Amino acid sequence: MRETSIPNVFEENDKIFTRCRDCKSIYGEVVLERGGSCYRLFSPLRSKFASSIRLGFRPDIKEEDHILYLGAGAGTTASHISDSITSGILYAIEFSPVPFVKLLSVSEVKRNIFPILQDAQKPRIFGIFIDRVDLVYQDISQPNQVDIFIENMNFFRAERGILMLKSFSLRSDHSPDNEIKKLRKHFRVNQIKDISRFHRGHLSIFVSS
Repeated sequence: MRETSIPNVFEENDKIFTRCRDCKSIYGEVVLERGGSCYRLFSPLRSKFASSIRLGFRPDIKEEDHILYLGAGAGTTASHISDSITSGILYAIEFSPVPFVKLLSVSEVKRNIFPILQDAQKPRIFGIFIDRVDLVYQDISQPNQVDIFIENMNFFRAERGILMLKSFSLRSDHSPDNEIKKLRKHFRVNQIKDISRFHRGHLSIFVSS
């Protein structure tokens, strides 16, 4: 396996893996053992972040990062980010109670995940549970997704951010071009990757403050 620039993320034969300490399958994914280490398959079909990495997306993530994940869902992608930040913390925000139950079970295995049942649009409420944020990761499919991202980046004074941008309409005020222009008013846009090959109508964007 070849390690990428992202901590504990590896490539082999066009497949993505995260090295894990617990050697446990979280949601039925394949786990390989190599040289005394365990590696969980990170499928681009299951995760926008995995598809981004598969297509060459290389955001700046550090093992000690405190990451705020907005729209964590049932914890599939969160569990792999947890593998990456071995000495960091992942604050996982999810609004819907149904996936949140699964997210809770994931956090019982991945002990650096802290699930919070709350609306991503209300950082002033859930912010009381958060120490610091180095990076905001957001995957929320709604028209004001960029506004939510900007608000959280600014509120927590995060240095870096990853946004999974969903295109709602090329002709609307929320077209990708307009949304990226909005981001550029606040941050430095370092990378943009079209991941439509795996997730139709989505872009992965890495920014820094």
